[in-house]
Amino acid sequence: MHKTAIEQLQQRLTPPQKSHHPIPPKTIQQKFHSELSFASLILGIFGLILPLFSPLAIIFGIAGLMQIQREHLEGKNFAILGIILGFVGIIIILVAIIFSINFLQDYLFRLGSLDTLVGNAYKN
Repeated sequence: MHKTAIEQLQQRLTPPQKSHHPIPPKTIQQKFHSELSFASLILGIFGLILPLFSPLAIIFGIAGLMQIQREHLEGKNFAILGIILGFVGIIIILVAIIFSINFLQDYLFRLGSLDTLVGNAYKN
């Protein structure tokens, strides 16, 4: 089973076999998406409907960006979109609150002051 000196010399002098591919194959390294950035996107979408999810979308988006930077993952666009949707959700809620306050002020002005409404309820 031992190779002779001639066989060892022939093996060293023989050029390596060329592969069929002109470009040498690279090691395949899979990059996964960040779960936090995906959660941020989902929470941002839900935050457009329910106000509780908007701040969570922002928090998860920032955490997702930090995880992407630290672990070299993909999903940066998910995190950024989740943060943007979180801020849009907060702005929608603030606008709704401002309009509802304005509506209540107009409603009370038409019916009289709050004292008038409360006073009528307690009169016997």
